[in-house]
Formats: sequence, C-alpha cells, structure tokens
Amino acid sequence: MQLDRIVCLANSYKHENRCVAGIGLSSRRWVRLVADKASGSIARERTCFSDGSEAAILDVFEAEIAEPCGSQVHPEDVLVTDLKWKKIRRFDQPEDLELLATQVNNGPEILGGCGDRACSGREHPASITSSLELVHPEDLWWWVREEKGKRRNRALFRVGNAGRVRYDLAVTDPRWLESLQFLTAGIYPHSYFFRGTVPPTYLTISLSEAYENFHYKLVAGVIVA
Repeated sequence: MQLDRIVCLANSYKHENRCVAGIGLSSRRWVRLVADKASGSIARERTCFSDGSEAAILDVFEAEIAEPCGSQVHPEDVLVTDLKWKKIRRFDQPEDLELLATQVNNGPEILGGCGDRACSGREHPASITSSLELVHPEDLWWWVREEKGKRRNRALFRVGNAGRVRYDLAVTDPRWLESLQFLTAGIYPHSYFFRGTVPPTYLTISLSEAYENFHYKLVAGVIVA
C-alpha cells in the first residue's frame, strides 16, 4: 500500500456510483480510483473529504492505494483502501496548468480511433491501450435535447487545429450537467457560459464499460482552468 497525490480530472456518474480519475503527480500517469473491482467504481460518499466536500475537478488529494486492478478495458484502475481522502490544494498555479497541457492528446484520434465507441469482447481493438485521455476541444458546443421522454446532454467538438473529425459524446460530469439542466433544448456554444474571454477548457474522455457490445467514449470531466 502507498499514499499517492492525485489531481482530480473526473468525478462522474457511473450507474449509482462514481468514476473518479486523475493523474498521479509522482508517476504523471492516469489512475482511476475504484473501491469495488467488480463494478470498477466507487460510492459517492467515499469521494468526500473530512469536511464533507466532494473531490472536485482540479483538487489535489491524497489517497491510499492498495493495488493495481486494471482490466483490458480499464488498465488504469487502482484499488483504494478505506482511508479517508485528504485534500491538499487546488491545481491552479501556472506550473500546474503547464503540466496539464503536457497531458493533452492533440488528436484527431481519441482513445484509439475517431468514432464514438469501441467494440467489446474478442473484437476489442488491441490498439486501445488506455481508457482515459485529456483533450483540448476546438469548436465546442453543448447539445441539450429531449428524446423519448429523457433528457440527453452531449458535447460536440473537434480535436486539434487540423482536425476535421467532429465528436458527439455523452456528458457524465455531474457539475457540468448542473450547468445544463435549466437550459431548454437546443445547441449552445461554449462561450454561452462565460462573459468575455472563454478560459482554457479541457475534457477528460473516458471509455465506458460494455453496453450492447460497445464501449462508449464519454465526457467524464469538464475542466475550466
């Protein structure tokens, strides 16, 4: 077991639990923190600090890692102990943002391809070696729509200045979904949420568990630096 300091880059919905992922500041590698190997997730209450606040994007916190427990689909998974997470600081200094920029995938492919999903089972592509990536989206829009009585929230964007591929991915970041929940159905530019200059924005893209023979790419974290 060891203590690791992690910058949180996603704390998203995963069924009734959460998917918490970030970059270890010692290893500079992605980790997804799980308390249950079977579900690959962690209960929301386990993501809270001693003051009751939940681990938020760009929080640096300390967690005790029991062991790696990665799978073919989620090689970054690590099992955490019951030790309470400790918040250290915010990841908002100039050198922090420089480090964040070094982690960005400039595309145009995300998680091994230009589609919105990967096949599961024996057809799972060997070229996908990770289930988490950070992207700096170009031409970012938010699509809110009603479909069969359910509300759908999607991110539309390109990756890289020369990228011609437009991604259309579901959003699972709870805090960003709060920003979208009172909007009427429609497509909104990212600038809609800001006055003046739009701050640097990154997206944490995560590969889902298998659903109807596919692993879908999800916007698990919206990072406004």
